[in-house]
Amino acid sequence: MRKKYIVNIVFGIVLLLLAGLIFYLRLRKPEELRTVMEINGQEVAKEEYQLVIKRYQAQVKSQYSTEEANQKDFWTTEKDGGAPLAAIMSLAEEDLIQKKTAASMAKEKGIDADMDYTSIKASLEKENTSRSGKEDSGNVTYGLSSYTEGDYYQYVYTELEAQLMEVLKKEQDITREELEAAYQESRDAYSYETGVTMLIAETKSENAALLQDAVKSMEEGKSREELTEVFPDISFYELEMNTLDTQEGKSGVYSIRWILASAMREGEISQLFTAGQNSLVMKCLKREDDGVLPFDQIEGTLKSQMQTKKASSVIENEVKKAEVKEKRGRLEAAAKEILLQQQDE
Repeated sequence: MRKKYIVNIVFGIVLLLLAGLIFYLRLRKPEELRTVMEINGQEVAKEEYQLVIKRYQAQVKSQYSTEEANQKDFWTTEKDGGAPLAAIMSLAEEDLIQKKTAASMAKEKGIDADMDYTSIKASLEKENTSRSGKEDSGNVTYGLSSYTEGDYYQYVYTELEAQLMEVLKKEQDITREELEAAYQESRDAYSYETGVTMLIAETKSENAALLQDAVKSMEEGKSREELTEVFPDISFYELEMNTLDTQEGKSGVYSIRWILASAMREGEISQLFTAGQNSLVMKCLKREDDGVLPFDQIEGTLKSQMQTKKASSVIENEVKKAEVKEKRGRLEAAAKEILLQQQDE
């Protein structure tokens, strides 16, 4: 009886051990998702770390000759007091600390984003499926037709950091006194060689003949309001341009406008010219050489720049305080694995 009791206990223990083993195997993360480091309590998966390592591969190799970079043992060979492997691991760590710090700060500021690697991969799959579906159905897909893991990973963190920056900028109070002081300290940055105020007449090229009549009225000194009333098919507007802001437009289609205007004297009227699909004529209302942009004109831009600088300092301070836990052996093994794999391809 006692022997049977002992057998039952042993059998029960074996069953418990087997159940525990099965439970462990089911919950154990795949090799590529195993944690290699933690930053502010956020896990960095092996595959995520390798993704960042690959991003800096070309940068590190560019510091060596082609012959050196092509050597089989390039990454582990000591050069100038250190191996390239250590350099690329350092760059990857700095990058990840920056990203994970931004993620933890964003969470504290109420920015809703799942930035763990598993969630990012799931989001990537969903995004690519969506883009593929649009293409198959003939709908327009803006940007890439699909993302690679590396591109998408960089994209989501860039978007997160931009959102965080905007939130932090709004928290930075800049007084008018600070702005005026900054303006005085950097007046040279707002100095320009040439500045002009132009009265411009612009219309579709098919209406170019109307501009000849408009030129006569402009020579007579008629105001913009008077010109608009007489020539309703022509757009009349005043535009300030200078060496710092040539008003060329994003595509540069209006670059000719600045080229001509910058050479004109006060009171001078240009010849008819084209910009894109339109025809234009300009009259120089005012010209100033060696001028400085007034404070009121750049106040908004200056405030945004100062807020950005202060917000960046807030992030930098948090980066310095980041808590990093490394599993050095796993990090080095993961780095070597992906670098050797890339070398063999």
